[in-house]
Amino acid sequence: MNGVRGADTVSGMRTRPVTYRELLRVGRAGGVLQDGSVDAGVLRRCAIEGSKVDPHGLHLRRVHVRGRLDLAGATIGFPLRFEECRFDAAPVLTNAQVPSLAITGSPALPGLLANGVRVAGDLDLSRSAVTGAHTTSASTSKRSAIWLCESHIGGRLLCVDTTIETDGERAIQADRMQLGGTVRLLHGFTTNAEIRMVGARIDGSLDFTGAHVRSRYGLALDLSEVQVGGSLFLIPKPGAGRTPLIEGRIDLANADVGGQFLVRDAVVTALSPDAATRTYGPNRTGGSAINAPRLTVGGDLTLEGACRVDGGTDLSQSDLGSVTVSAGCRLAAPGATALSLANAQVRSSLLMSGGVTVAGELRFTGLRVQGTLSMRDIRLGGARAGVLMTGSGMTVEGDLRLERMTADGGAVRFRSTAIRGTVDAGGAVLDNPDGAALSFQQARIGGSLRLVDGFRSTGYVLLNRATIEGRLVCRGGTFHCPGPTRYNRAGHAIEAISTTVRGGLYLAWAEVSPSVDLTNAVTPILADEPDRWPPRFVISGLTYDRFEHPAGTGGPIAWDRRKRLVWLSKQTVYDAGPYEHLASVFRRHGYTADAEAILIAQRHAARRTGHARPHPVRRAVDAAYGWTVGYGFRPSRVLWLLLVLLAAVTVSLHLPGARDTLRAVDERGNVYAADGRLVTVTPDLPTPNLLAEESRDRPRRDACGEGQVRCFSPELYAIDTVVPLISLGQRATWYANAESPRGTLIDWWLNLATLIGWLLSTIFILSFARLSRTT
Repeated sequence: MNGVRGADTVSGMRTRPVTYRELLRVGRAGGVLQDGSVDAGVLRRCAIEGSKVDPHGLHLRRVHVRGRLDLAGATIGFPLRFEECRFDAAPVLTNAQVPSLAITGSPALPGLLANGVRVAGDLDLSRSAVTGAHTTSASTSKRSAIWLCESHIGGRLLCVDTTIETDGERAIQADRMQLGGTVRLLHGFTTNAEIRMVGARIDGSLDFTGAHVRSRYGLALDLSEVQVGGSLFLIPKPGAGRTPLIEGRIDLANADVGGQFLVRDAVVTALSPDAATRTYGPNRTGGSAINAPRLTVGGDLTLEGACRVDGGTDLSQSDLGSVTVSAGCRLAAPGATALSLANAQVRSSLLMSGGVTVAGELRFTGLRVQGTLSMRDIRLGGARAGVLMTGSGMTVEGDLRLERMTADGGAVRFRSTAIRGTVDAGGAVLDNPDGAALSFQQARIGGSLRLVDGFRSTGYVLLNRATIEGRLVCRGGTFHCPGPTRYNRAGHAIEAISTTVRGGLYLAWAEVSPSVDLTNAVTPILADEPDRWPPRFVISGLTYDRFEHPAGTGGPIAWDRRKRLVWLSKQTVYDAGPYEHLASVFRRHGYTADAEAILIAQRHAARRTGHARPHPVRRAVDAAYGWTVGYGFRPSRVLWLLLVLLAAVTVSLHLPGARDTLRAVDERGNVYAADGRLVTVTPDLPTPNLLAEESRDRPRRDACGEGQVRCFSPELYAIDTVVPLISLGQRATWYANAESPRGTLIDWWLNLATLIGWLLSTIFILSFARLSRTT
């Protein structure tokens, strides 16, 4: 007989199972069948044939269900609740319909076969210990403890503090499940096999708070193509300190989460990929810990606390509201990809806070960030093929923040990126001695590029063909390249070939060695300290409009051509272009004399460093050209030389020995000396006669031959001799007598003075022509 405990509790006798009538009476009374045992067939008959069962449903507590409870295809009009009950076999509810089903606290539940089940309310398996490994028609190759494929659950799926220990590959398989509420696998939830919910539609949230999932076959959570109307949580149990632990891969490919995706203090570890092969879909032999390509998250994707993801996170082609990786998180996939956001879209900002450690590559190829991309104070290591970060083709609508980033042993690349705001790498320490430490090759930066305040690179900084709308600021930065590499054969510390910087080059670096290359770079402002440049550099084709104070304060600067000439002398290979451009800048700002001095220095440098040694005559002519008129930029020097020559000729003509050699002849053939007539002809003859005879008159001190010839003047004679194209009649009237003791010498001296005068005058005229062309 059955005894009654309270108004609604019936305790079954332990000597025999509960009968159908007894079970039906308890159900109709809305009571609880407590202790004892019941045959599965009795339960099935009561569930199917029982009428007028209380709306509270059939409630069994600590009852042993003997045999297999088979409710396949049954329509049950009342809730079923099994509390702390033991089952000999896994209940079967395939295609059954029930208002609600609860199997809670069961110490022995050998599984649940419920493909296609329709539960109007909640399906509750909390605190139960589930075992078993079963096959169904839903899968031809895998076994699972719980089957819920194509099920419809109007309320929640609850597995609070549930444990699932199975010999099969999966703990729960619920493909294409439709759930009106929330999935809660939390607190003490523990399983040793995969949880699979491919294509499930969950109107509420998916909660793995404190869950431990350890898979032996590589895949731990298969949530591909799942649709979650609420949020996805992988967080610790409140107050208990039980952190979520996932050993195996989380697969969220093509999943859609309407709310946020929050991961806090979780440990996700990808197992070895030997058993990660999928029958349908691509093999993930790379062993990503979180595989979520094409994931859609309407809210924030957040990793915070002491999160640790070992094996990499793939979010390629995803559409995310925002991404936050907080301090204390670690993404580890040494030698592989730690985090991939390739071709993804972040509708707000992507923030990686200080204290984040990444071992492996950050792959941001083709990423589009609508806000700011911040990676301040993070640590990068464990490069993949020599690369720590790849941002090729990335677009950032806001700023790129790299302050105090530490990158060890690999390149940080932003090739062909488009960044609308500022790039700030102040205080960053980038170490890649075997290649590029930082690359913005072909990038477009809407603001400034700041490599300042303790920025340090070991390796080379690559800026070739980049366009920077703001400034390139290197204040206080240290740039060092240990030596040539495969792609940096010259061993430059900074390479900025054909770079355009519209806001100016502000190069107040602390140290740069061994060289820089600014070939064909274009900027309006060069703000630097000439004596702080490296021992060698290449600036062929570098163009700028003016100089500015290197601190960017706009204060006065010294236009010191001497420092600039020392600066240009350090070029790795001599190039005239930088000299000529420097001179043009000086000239445009009113420093004409300095500009000419720069061009003269350029010719001196060209003569000293010529690749092909010219002919000695040519070298001599070139040297004379430079010495006389400064290669055409100092024409006034010729005037001084002409004056010196005029003075020399004048002084020589004042000497008695030279003066006595001069002669003049009038129309009749009378010969005159500079101090009087010496020889004459018969005065009766009307024309000059060659039969001249010696004059009987004493010579007179008359330089004009008593008015018969042009008066002799040493000064005018010197002008007539030295200055070409000017005829004062002196040289045509007076000549040196070769028969006199010094006549031949004076004649050679005057002819030489004429030649020198012609040469100097020609150089003077040509220098003006060259100067006009240069100007």
